[in-house]
Amino acid sequence: MARTALTPQRFATTGLTATYATPDAAGVSLRSSGKQVLHVKNGSGSSITVTLKIGRTVEGQAVTAPAVTVAAGADKFFGPFNDNYEQPDGKDIVFVDFSSVTSVTVACLSL
Repeated sequence: MARTALTPQRFATTGLTATYATPDAAGVSLRSSGKQVLHVKNGSGSSITVTLKIGRTVEGQAVTAPAVTVAAGADKFFGPFNDNYEQPDGKDIVFVDFSSVTSVTVACLSL
């Protein structure tokens, strides 16, 4: 399965009405310039875990990716993402995984 590729939506002085997408079961990807924030809305009746994949190693060792709980009916903002979260392909892409995507929506917001 392919990840849902999110397009950053820029904030504006005239306002931003964000568009939300349902993430694929494989997670989401977003291009990062260090100014992007991921907004996760959990509309389900259970909490979910959001895992921010770290794309770098330290002395050849994988680093444990942070996993954060988003409570049922709650939402959280993640980011901005530094270079450690970018995958090693050199394309500035960040991967985020979800324990469940049922009733979950996401948006990538950019300053």
